[in-house]
Amino acid sequence: MASTTPPPEPFAVLADLVAGGATMHTAAQLGEALNAVPQLQRWLREQRRSVLQELKATHSNGEIGSRLGLTAQRVADIAAGHSHTRATRAARA
Repeated sequence: MASTTPPPEPFAVLADLVAGGATMHTAAQLGEALNAVPQLQRWLREQRRSVLQELKATHSNGEIGSRLGLTAQRVADIAAGHSHTRATRAARA
């Protein structure tokens, strides 16, 4: 039985898989999506770092941080490619 909780907005397209009913294809596609989560996280971190680097050309770390709910130091760390999670460090090793 599928959950009635919708996926986060960026992943709403996955709900189409579930809407089609319980099939082997659906199970396989959801499994592939789950297996790709670390790759997705890596890609998202790279994209965020790139965007923050561009924003720093016209905005201060403090300004960016206040808009994103981050500290100025965290903005600087992200833009420099630093991560604070063990999973990220392990994936890079």
